[in-house]
Amino acid sequence: MAVLLSGRLAELQVLGGGQRYLAYGQSELYRVVSIPALRGPILDRQGGVLAMSVPTTEIYADPGEIRRSGVLAEARRLAGPLGLSVAAVADALAARQSFVVLAAHVDEAVAREVERLGEPGIGELAAAERFAPDGNLALPLLGWLSGDGTAGIAGLEEQYNSLLAGTAGLERVEVDPAGSVTDAPVRVLRRPVAGAGIQTTLSPVLQFEVEQLLGRGIVASGARAGWAVVEQPRTGDILAVASLVNEHGRAVPSPDELAFTDTFEPGSVMKLTTFSGALTDGLVTPTSTLSVPPDLVLGGRVFADAEPHGLETLTATQVIARSSNIGTIEIAERLTPSRVVAWMRRYGFGAPSGLHFPGESPGILKPASGFSASAIGSTPIGQDTGVTAIQLADAYNALASGGVFVPPRLVEAVVGPSGRRPLPTGRAHRVVPAGVAAELTQMLEHVVAPGGTAPDAAVPGYVVAGKTGTAQIPSSTSAGYVPGAFMGTFAGFVPAQHPAFTIVVVMDRPHADYGGVTAAPVFSQIAEFALRSAQIPPPASPVGPDGLPASAEGNTPSGG
Repeated sequence: MAVLLSGRLAELQVLGGGQRYLAYGQSELYRVVSIPALRGPILDRQGGVLAMSVPTTEIYADPGEIRRSGVLAEARRLAGPLGLSVAAVADALAARQSFVVLAAHVDEAVAREVERLGEPGIGELAAAERFAPDGNLALPLLGWLSGDGTAGIAGLEEQYNSLLAGTAGLERVEVDPAGSVTDAPVRVLRRPVAGAGIQTTLSPVLQFEVEQLLGRGIVASGARAGWAVVEQPRTGDILAVASLVNEHGRAVPSPDELAFTDTFEPGSVMKLTTFSGALTDGLVTPTSTLSVPPDLVLGGRVFADAEPHGLETLTATQVIARSSNIGTIEIAERLTPSRVVAWMRRYGFGAPSGLHFPGESPGILKPASGFSASAIGSTPIGQDTGVTAIQLADAYNALASGGVFVPPRLVEAVVGPSGRRPLPTGRAHRVVPAGVAAELTQMLEHVVAPGGTAPDAAVPGYVVAGKTGTAQIPSSTSAGYVPGAFMGTFAGFVPAQHPAFTIVVVMDRPHADYGGVTAAPVFSQIAEFALRSAQIPPPASPVGPDGLPASAEGNTPSGG
């Protein structure tokens, strides 16, 4: 027995077999605690802070130790400094567990006041709190963090979490047999590394104004929700994105960034693609005439225009200015189903924007092979198709950029201790010839002129090019559409001949159905503010009372 015992002792003390027991003993004596890393900031295009993390302190308690000293007495002493009721603190201190958070985020002054109390069983841990200097500005776009504040769970916070989060540190604290942290010195095992920041393309001034104007439009129209996008031609920079919902007559940030995640039938704003294809393929010119009947029957379905009329002759310019469904369908029939779909794809519909925003929808675009007998009528006028607001903004931005599709950009650089690192952008590609882009732009100017569908989108002193969209909302419970429910849209750019801003406004179920009545006025207000803030003067060529260049000849809604 003596020999066996001596051998076992030698194994444990000399040969290293006791390391397992040493580790076990230390695990009973020490606890490794995470030190949160400061999350990197999210910046606007000028370098201003949209969201940042600030160091705070977490006050915790060991109820097991406190019960021995008197819960109520300690609760009375702690309630004041923590800004809590005595009852709330007492309930926490009476919990049957060894670790309870009393206050998640307190500043340095409060932490020192609690420390001076010297209450047994009360301790503090380093923590961090996300702070937005501008409150809820761009909140759905920036996103949210998890409950413990360590991970992004929506928006840019989620998309760039690996960059923003940084690396948490580790420290070793000593605990007593009851599991409570003692006053022994803390040993830092690994220091935290702060996360990198990201610089967005957002203009904070424009973002604020877009949210204000959109909110007023939502409340005034009684819409359930609304969203708006402002994009910069030539660069694709997204200057503002707003998504608001109507909460009992008050516009508040939506839970999701609807401009990226919500898919809806666009209505006539989609006619851009059919006219682009027809002009490029030489099937029509701006002054081509079409015989437009009161209605069309395709595949047993009757198509008509918003306003009843008899047989009439319209130019292609009049067709788009008045948003004639029948005239557009006649042009689409010349283009053929396969070309209609191909042109939609060329403008980016049916695919994600390339921004990789969390939850972004690619939209819905049927292949030509799946067309029904009536689809050549419904698809070109924006039915049977799902789009997002960002897709519409990109499409109209392509026209504003002279026919070149410019990939959108929302985050332009990563910012860290080593400096600023620009992020790569997608490759631009031509969608329509420059000449066709110029022709179509002039045609879209008539949409905003008297006689068009959106004179309310006009901006005094400037020429606006754009298109309205009014679409029924498909039912989620049965075939067909929701009775009396519409999406109102206006998409366009300004100044028409030298665009500085592409703007899309969408209203969800406003009281008045037409996009020219609900979305167009908000477009006008946003455009006017953007032009004024950017100090872009009106064009040298005077603008006539119809909102078109006064020097243009034959440039009237009648086609001249």
